[in-house]
Amino acid sequence: MTMAGTTPGKLHPVAKWSLIIGPVLIVVFNFLMPVNGFSPIDPEDTGAYITALGADADIAQVYILIILLGVVLFTRGIIGLWQATPTGSVARQRLTVGLLGTVAALGLWGVVLGLGLAEASVAKNVVDATAAAGAGVAGMAEKAASATLIATTLHAGYFGVFQVTTFVAFIALIPLGGGIAVSGIVRKEFGWLIIAIGVVTVIVTSVMPVKTEAGSMAFGIIALVWGLTFLVMGLQIMRQDMNGSSASTVSTDSTE
Repeated sequence: MTMAGTTPGKLHPVAKWSLIIGPVLIVVFNFLMPVNGFSPIDPEDTGAYITALGADADIAQVYILIILLGVVLFTRGIIGLWQATPTGSVARQRLTVGLLGTVAALGLWGVVLGLGLAEASVAKNVVDATAAAGAGVAGMAEKAASATLIATTLHAGYFGVFQVTTFVAFIALIPLGGGIAVSGIVRKEFGWLIIAIGVVTVIVTSVMPVKTEAGSMAFGIIALVWGLTFLVMGLQIMRQDMNGSSASTVSTDSTE
């Protein structure tokens, strides 16, 4: 099955742009999150994490929605890769497994980001209520304590689902990379690199869970490498298609 405007071996234009834009949105806006950046907050320091998140909750929620858009676009790009491979080929078989994992990861990322939105909202209540309690407003100390309990629960849930989602998403990269390596759509080295990213991430996050400071920093670095890989691959595919179109035009003109 191929979409209108798609031929075997060529990605639909929407898929090409999705492979480029999706990873950029994910990496850039994940980095811009108040709890990440050059000096990320240790996820195990729940109090500091909730305070930092609550202080910039509104912008954090916008960034989370943009990250979700990036994940959706990335998934669309993977669907495009799957559609561009011949039916029954080894590449299609491998990409099918990778695509199923990617779609499953999309659902899980939706849960993770939903928890992130909820935590940011409650963290804002914690910051506001704590400030009001400090100013002597009656009843705010109790409200701050209640909101902190809820935020702490959401925080634990967020990183618990995040860990599971990381395994699903990056294990899916292994068959995905294998399919790309033999698809002929792009240089096979991209496929091998994607496999390596999947394997390394699963090993690293097993040893250093994302809820730890070391694991969070390691995941941030891996995410950057992941994003750059798919960005460059998307640009390479686009360049190949443009060169192919130019060559086809020159050939037609010469014939005439």
